[in-house]
Amino acid sequence: MQLFIREVDPAAVKKIDELAKKQCVSRNTYLANLINNYAALEEFKSFEQRYQAVLKKSLNVIQQNSDCLEKFMEFRKENGNE
Repeated sequence: MQLFIREVDPAAVKKIDELAKKQCVSRNTYLANLINNYAALEEFKSFEQRYQAVLKKSLNVIQQNSDCLEKFMEFRKENGNE
């Protein structure tokens, strides 16, 4: 897909050209890679946020299960069922 950008500061274009040259790629390839990497990063951040939410819920369930098991073990001990 083609993308056209207007009114970019000439100093920014010069810097982009320098960065592209360091990577031995054209300006177009450099910018395409930059945009693709940015999009992938945003997708990864979204995935990471969902993962963190699931992890937090899972840890809460594990803690609740541990608390219940501890209470059950205390109950058995108190009632002579070790």
